[in-house]
Amino acid sequence: MSATTQSGFLNGNAARIVAAVLAVLIAIVWFYNYQADFSRVMSGDAATELPQASTQAAADANPALAACLKKRVGDVDQMKADGILSEAKYASFRSRAEELCAQQNPS
Repeated sequence: MSATTQSGFLNGNAARIVAAVLAVLIAIVWFYNYQADFSRVMSGDAATELPQASTQAAADANPALAACLKKRVGDVDQMKADGILSEAKYASFRSRAEELCAQQNPS
């Protein structure tokens, strides 16, 4: 196959059709793979369904982490009890508090 034959194919309509079909197939696979995420975002629920690492096991081994979690998560729980935080915001604030304590007190 010579260079002119190859570049002729790449500049032709057949290559454009192949590229369009591939793009549509990739879009279909991508959509079906993330369909639950699209539905959740479109409904306005931004909460994630990703698995969360348990901080309880780490807190048992690290007293400073346990103290931090008790204070920070306790503050977030109090804000929820006072009606300051909605359910969606509560989950976000709680996960941020846990992440902050985990960063400040590594195991």
